[in-house]
Amino acid sequence: MSIRWTCLTSLSAKARSSHCASIANKGSLLFYAGEFQPRKPVDSDLHVFDLNSANQQSVEDNADLWRTLSASLKPEPRVGATTVFEGGNLYMWGGRGGVDMAPLDPKQSGIWKAQISQNEVVWERLQAKGDEPSPRSFHASVMANGKLYIHAGCPVTGRLSTLHSYDLQYSEWASCADAPDPGRGGTAIASVKFPTSPSSEEVIIRFGGFAGYQLPTSTPPPVDIYTPSTNSWTTIVPSGDPQQGYPAARSVHGLVPLSTPDGTGVALLYHGERDASSLGHAGAGKFWDDVWALLWREGGLGWKKLIVEGGSTPEGRGWFPSTSYIAPGGNTRVVLSGGLLSSNERSGEVWIGDVQL
Repeated sequence: MSIRWTCLTSLSAKARSSHCASIANKGSLLFYAGEFQPRKPVDSDLHVFDLNSANQQSVEDNADLWRTLSASLKPEPRVGATTVFEGGNLYMWGGRGGVDMAPLDPKQSGIWKAQISQNEVVWERLQAKGDEPSPRSFHASVMANGKLYIHAGCPVTGRLSTLHSYDLQYSEWASCADAPDPGRGGTAIASVKFPTSPSSEEVIIRFGGFAGYQLPTSTPPPVDIYTPSTNSWTTIVPSGDPQQGYPAARSVHGLVPLSTPDGTGVALLYHGERDASSLGHAGAGKFWDDVWALLWREGGLGWKKLIVEGGSTPEGRGWFPSTSYIAPGGNTRVVLSGGLLSSNERSGEVWIGDVQL
C-alpha cells in the first residue's frame, strides 16, 4: 500500500495549530479557530476551502478557493476544540480561551451548531439536557451511529478517560463507560466498521495520546475499541507489519477511517508528536511523518506501513485535526491541514493524501 501527498494551498494567513477542521458533504474543508502563537487564540471566523475545485498542480491558483463566512453571532475564539459535520450542519464543542489555557465557561464550551450557506454561517448555542461532559480542551470527538462522542482531554488540571455521547435528535447527553486508563489529552479516535461485524454498528477505536508521556507504552502497541451497543471497551493488539513492525507511541496525531475497494481497510494513523517539548505547550517537540494502515486480515487486525510516493511530502507535524473523505474510486483521501512543526512554526498548508492499494 502507498500514499501520495499533494499540497493544495499554503497561506500564512491560515497558519495555525490546535484548530478544528471538518469536511462537508460536498467536499468543502471547514476550518475554524486554533492558535498562531502559543496560547493566543486566532479569530473565530469559519474559513472554507473548496477541495473539489483545487488544481493539484498549482498552489498559487488555489489560494482563491478560500472564503471566509460572515456571522453576526459567533463563539469566542479558542484552541483545542473539536468539530464534526453531520446532517448538513457543523457541530463544535469545548476548547480553551486565553493565555492561562483554562477551559472556557460552560456556555461557551457547550454544543454550538453552525448552519452554513454560500456566504454566511449562522451559529446557535444549543440547549442540552442530561449528563454533559465537564469543560475541557484537547479532547477527541467523532460521529458514530448518529451520535456525537466526546472523549478524554484536559480540564483545569489533570487528564480524563471519560466518554460521553450526545444525541443530536433529542439534544441529550449521556455518560458512557470510561476508557482504559491512563487519562490523556491529544488522543485520536475514529468511527469504523469491522468487515466481520454482523450488524451495521460503528465502533470507536482509539490509539495514542499524552499522559505526561507518549502513549501507548507497551510494544506491540494496543488499540482500544468502544462498542456502543454494549457500552464497553476492549483492548486488542494488532499484528505487526512483517517488514516495518508497529507504529510508535504518539499524541496530537491523525486517525481516520480507511475505505478500500477490497473491504480490508479499517483505519489510517499518521504523523503526530514523538517527543514532547521541554517548554510544554509553549514549545514544539519532535514529530513523526509516517503513515500506517490498520487492516482486517484473516484472523484479526494488523498494521501495514504505507510507502510514501512522489517527491513532495508534508513535513512531520502534530496538533492538527483528523479529517478525510472518500475520493472518486472509493479510496480514502486524507486532508492534512495546518499543524505545529518542529521549528515551532505553525503551518498554513493544506495537503491531501491519496491512499492506493
